[in-house]
Amino acid sequence: MGKIVPLPNSGSRHMSLGVSALQKQNYASAVAHLEKAYKETPVFEVARPLVKALVGLHQSSEALPYVSEYMEDFLAGDSTTKLLFEVLLDLPDYRFAWAVLHHVESSKAPAFEQQITAAETADLAAHGDEIADLARRLRHLGGLSPHEQEQLIQQLGRLPKTKIIEAAKPNLIDPDVHPAIRVSLLDALTAVGETTPVQVTSYQTTAAVIPSALPGVMNDPTMLQVLNQIQLQVGLADPELMKATVETLRFELGYLYPFIGEAVPEPKHFAASYLNRDRPEVTAEEHALFDWLGTQTQALTDLS
Repeated sequence: MGKIVPLPNSGSRHMSLGVSALQKQNYASAVAHLEKAYKETPVFEVARPLVKALVGLHQSSEALPYVSEYMEDFLAGDSTTKLLFEVLLDLPDYRFAWAVLHHVESSKAPAFEQQITAAETADLAAHGDEIADLARRLRHLGGLSPHEQEQLIQQLGRLPKTKIIEAAKPNLIDPDVHPAIRVSLLDALTAVGETTPVQVTSYQTTAAVIPSALPGVMNDPTMLQVLNQIQLQVGLADPELMKATVETLRFELGYLYPFIGEAVPEPKHFAASYLNRDRPEVTAEEHALFDWLGTQTQALTDLS
């Protein structure tokens, strides 16, 4: 009886066949094999050639989940950083591209900035009417329901930087635009590096801010202090409650950005009041704020 020759495992075989097809620019075959390889072994080393094959097929939208999952890995090398921008500019998602630029090494950033700008210029020349129509619709979100506003801003990245800025500014002070939408638009201005002051309305505050100088809603220092207090005050006695409360409060506090500190001057006291709203120490201002936050969340929930 002859010896049985062991076959390579399925993932390795598909990886080998996929890379071979990619080298021959047979992108369809490469994607088919590499998707199977990734299913067997979901790691960056498989995702990288898969993304390259998807770009070859002009299926960058299919590549986006992989570049999002392995963003740091793609930014770690010159060729993979180039591939990352190929994906974002082929979509195109200019907001994402400008945001990623902040994480590129300073010595290499100018070349990628020039690449983004050139892509935007070419896009405006080829699709100016389409871009102008989308920008017009995005400038007037106040007449839409919160759910419709949310759906429309998902297309914001389609706009070049100058059009993102033009579309976002009027909405930042429109009381009919949901606070979560205003925050998303303000974060977009931070992502694209807008250095001109803009007026922003949030809860009881309207003031000018410079988007490029802001930390981003998820890095707001007061929000981080409040969430830390929630973790400390709930403790490990009820980890499920702690996790659920942190996730809910992270979302709701975002409505107050970029003026969370003005609305929540004492993070420790606020966290205790949020966890136990019936305690006598809860202030009238906190009760009013809790009601407002709940109303904003309900407006999104009702139409989701």
